[in-house]
Parts: sequence; structure tokens; C-alpha cells
Amino acid sequence: MDVIFFLTSNPMFQEVAKLVYWEKDQIINCPENGQYVYAIDEGSVMQYAQKNTSWGKGRVFGFTREPTIIRPLCKTVAWKIPLIYVEESLKKVTEISIESLMEIESNFLTGYKKEDCIQWFIKRIPERIRTTTWKVEKETVRRDITKFMSNETWSDQLNDLKGLHIIQELGYYLEVDLLQFHDYLRQLNYNLLAQKNS
Repeated sequence: MDVIFFLTSNPMFQEVAKLVYWEKDQIINCPENGQYVYAIDEGSVMQYAQKNTSWGKGRVFGFTREPTIIRPLCKTVAWKIPLIYVEESLKKVTEISIESLMEIESNFLTGYKKEDCIQWFIKRIPERIRTTTWKVEKETVRRDITKFMSNETWSDQLNDLKGLHIIQELGYYLEVDLLQFHDYLRQLNYNLLAQKNS
């Protein structure tokens, strides 16, 4: 899932990050313990680290702090982000390592195990969504979710999500604010990790 949403939602982002442009087949060397991470905004790349791994657009490179080579597969636009910006974003929660952040960002969607309406939304959010909102027919959601929970429970959970400004009702539709939704899920993971580390 695109973590660019998480990074750009912080007002400080525009002050600390800058756009870089990469041509097809250009080789970008990221040294070990480098000072920057990269988030792909448009385009597609391959990343080679100590383990040969492939990443798509919207992913953040460099959290492992291993020597990394990024090779654009086409003309690509990326945000070059100071590593300290990412570290600072964690201080409001607790002291969490960069390795733990990588784990959170990789798994904050797939790591949610509770079978409830949140799980329903996670499973149906398109992997490469290019907008910050998602509109879905309200009755379709209700019909699917009430197969495994009562109408009353669904209504309560929906009201909770509306109270958190994650969902709003627009006539026959529900509109999901993906920025808020991702932030909510990520906060759950931070809290779980903080409990585990305390």
C-alpha cells in the first residue's frame, strides 16, 4: 500500500523533502546508513539490497539502511526525504527503531487480524489506489459485513469511524478518507509495538 500518503500528510513534508527525477536505467546508489530515504511518486523501480527485493511505486526506500541500488524501469519522479524526518515522526509515540518502522510500514495493513469492519475495508482497498479517498456503495458494505456481525455492531463501528473522520456518508455511498484510515491503522500498530516493547 502506498506509504506516500503517510509522509505527505505531515505539513512539514514540503519543507524537508525535495523532488528528484530519474531516467530509465539510471543507477542510484544509496549508501549504508545514508541520510535520505526515497518515496516514489510516479514511475516504477527495482531495488537491490543485500537480499534481492522488488518494490513498487509509493514505497519508501532505505529504512533497512543497508547499501541499496535503485534502478528506474521508466522515467520516475521521487521524493528525497531526510531520514531524520521519518525518525522525528515517531517521537510522539515512543522510541521505536527504524527497523520497527520498516516492519510497521510493510505490515500495517496485512497485520490487522481482528475480523470486523476494519478488516473488510482493508481487504477491499485497491493495492495501487491513486487517490486519497475511496467511495463505496453503502448497502454493499452493510450486506457484506452483516454476514459475520450483527447490524447493531456494524452500526456502532460505522459511527466510530465517522467520529474519527475516517468515513462520511454521502447519500447511498460511504466515502473513506484513506489518509485518515492509514493513520488510524498505523497508530494501532504503533500502540501494539509500544506495549510489546514496554
